[in-house]
Amino acid sequence: MKRFYKTTKKTIRHFSLLVLISMSGYAAAYAQVIVPNHFTTVWQGENGQNHMNFMVVSAILEDLSLGANDEIAVFSGLSCVGAKKLTQTIVSGNSSTYVIFAASADDGTKNGFIVNDTIIFKIWDSKNQREMLAKAIKYRNDISSWLTNGRFTVGATAIVEIVSYTDYTQSIPLLKGANLFSTYVIPANPNVGDVMKPQIDQKALINILDEAGLSFEYLASTASWVNKIGSVSKTEGYSISLNLNSTLNLTGKLVALPLDIPLKLGWNFISFPRMELVNAMTVIQPLIDQKKLVKVQDEKGYAIEKIKGKWINNIGNFVPGKGYKINVNATAVLTIQKIYVKSVVSLAQPEKTEYSFQIMKEMGLTT
Repeated sequence: MKRFYKTTKKTIRHFSLLVLISMSGYAAAYAQVIVPNHFTTVWQGENGQNHMNFMVVSAILEDLSLGANDEIAVFSGLSCVGAKKLTQTIVSGNSSTYVIFAASADDGTKNGFIVNDTIIFKIWDSKNQREMLAKAIKYRNDISSWLTNGRFTVGATAIVEIVSYTDYTQSIPLLKGANLFSTYVIPANPNVGDVMKPQIDQKALINILDEAGLSFEYLASTASWVNKIGSVSKTEGYSISLNLNSTLNLTGKLVALPLDIPLKLGWNFISFPRMELVNAMTVIQPLIDQKKLVKVQDEKGYAIEKIKGKWINNIGNFVPGKGYKINVNATAVLTIQKIYVKSVVSLAQPEKTEYSFQIMKEMGLTT
């Protein structure tokens, strides 16, 4: 009997230990899976009333789809009136991954949305622990009854696609006279007239030309600025002439890399949409390998060209904010990579080459 008691006591002790270990493991696993919500609605714990319904069919953050533990919320003013945590990545075209939630109207106690308020979408990026305002909302209108005006409406349904990104500001110093510029951001409004408004207001701008000779300039005959370029393109460089020094400030989304820049036969104005210096030879080496490169020039006339069978780099580095002239002997594509092997060069100031006027003449940009 005594032996049985000891054996039973030992078995119970082992069983209890196993239970504790199992519970501990379960608790740890549970803690890893359950992530507290970032957004809390003002009607938390209530059923709400006079709801509006939302379905998110696409949600992109910095060019990547939202995933598990990210959150989407709608705000009426400063009040969070609807929110949902994702359990999986939203896949466009796969309805089983769409995010569906409701917002509740205010009943007079500030516990919901105000009818006709602008719908504000926000995103919680769980990986980087940051809250972001959705920068672009597309309201689907496949069915006439779906709401598309972007305002809270009782009983309405809104089917939306969301895009959010971090805004970056690029400051590009420009000197009096001729410059070549490009940008690594995509402005919310890329129209050349809007982009250049500060320079117009400063009475600094003379004109802008693209590689095709299209211009943005003031015409005395119409007493107005005439835009034949359209919008600033992420693949293009532009020639800008000023009558005084100025700084061009652009705010928007970063240009996604890698970026393919199509090149036509002859001279092109290209962008350099990166935030860091890169050895110019590293960037254009693929064109040399393809035997398509004739010459590259920067705004000061310094060149990369083949002299006595050897490619000479008198430009040094491609610089953020600058544009470049590039001449090829056949159509080609220059890819600006996301990552380059670190290869910045320091050059003594080379003797300036005087080809700018001739190049502009060949491109039909002078008379």
